[in-house]
Amino acid sequence: MCMSDTTTIELNNGMQLVRTADGYWSCHPLPSAEDLQEHYNNKYYGASENKGQYSYEYTPEELEHKYLSAKEALHFAPPNGRTLFELGVGEGFLLNHFVEKGWDAHGIDFTDDGLKRFFPALLNRLSTGDAYRLLDEYCESGDTFDMVVCANVLEHVLNPVTLLTRIKGILTQNGVCRISVPNDGSWLQDEMVRRGLAKPHFYVTPPEHLHYFSADSLRKLFARCGLHVIEILAEFPIDVFLLNPDTCYTQDKDKGRNCHFARVAFELGLWRQSIEQLIEFRRGCAAAGVGRNLIVYATPNGN
Repeated sequence: MCMSDTTTIELNNGMQLVRTADGYWSCHPLPSAEDLQEHYNNKYYGASENKGQYSYEYTPEELEHKYLSAKEALHFAPPNGRTLFELGVGEGFLLNHFVEKGWDAHGIDFTDDGLKRFFPALLNRLSTGDAYRLLDEYCESGDTFDMVVCANVLEHVLNPVTLLTRIKGILTQNGVCRISVPNDGSWLQDEMVRRGLAKPHFYVTPPEHLHYFSADSLRKLFARCGLHVIEILAEFPIDVFLLNPDTCYTQDKDKGRNCHFARVAFELGLWRQSIEQLIEFRRGCAAAGVGRNLIVYATPNGN
C-alpha cells in the first residue's frame, strides 16, 4: 500500500485496515478468539474428514521445489545447531530435510494429515491440536531450539507481537528463526489495481489473513519483540504474471497452474547453479518490494 500518510483505510465490507505503530496493516475489528478458533476448527478438522487439503498430486519438479525452503533455512542455521522446532509442519518437507541432516527436529500443527501422507515415519515428531496452546506448553517447559521455523502463520494470529515473543522465548541464545508471511499490499499489487486488473485491496481476506506486512514493517515489528533481523528474502514474484492478461490467473484460474510451473522451473534452475544464487535472487526481490512471500531470518542475539 503506497498511502504513506494514511492510517485507516475503509473497505467495502464495512471493515477497516488500520496501520499499526510498526507500519503493518491490521484488519479492524479483529474477530474474537472464539470465532477465530471456530473458523480454524472448521477448516482443519473439516479437511481431515474429506482429505481435500492434501489430495493434490505433485510433479517430480514440484516435489524437488518443496525442499528449497529447507535448503535455504539450513544455509542460515547456526553453524553448530542441532535442534529445530517448526510451528506449522504441514506436509513435512522441511522437517524431513532437517531430520535427514541429523537434526533433532520436532513440530506442531492442527492436524497430521499432511505429514501422514508424505512422511508418516515422522509422526512421532509431531504434536497435534491447538497449535497456539501447544506452543505455550513448549514455552512453559523451558525447552529451547537452535532454529525455529514458522511459515505463513503470523498473518493469521490475533496478536503478531505475542507470537514472535513466544518464538523468541524458545530460541537458544544464538538461535535463528525463519518467519515467512505473504507479501500482500505491495506496490506490484497496487499496479495491478491501477491497471484495472484487480479490485482495490483484493488480497484482504479476513478471517484468514488479519495482518499485512512489508519488509520495513517486519524489521520494526521484530525489533519490538527483541529479535535482530539478519536477512530478509522474498520468493519468486509470481504476481508479475497478473500484469499480463494472457497469464492473469486471478481472472482465469486455469492459467495459474502454468504460472506456478514457471516459478518452480525458474527457482529450481537458480538453485541448481548454487544455493547462493537462489538466495541472492530472493534478496533482490525483497529489496525491490516484490515476491509472493517475505522471509525473515532473525536472532535474539544482536551481535
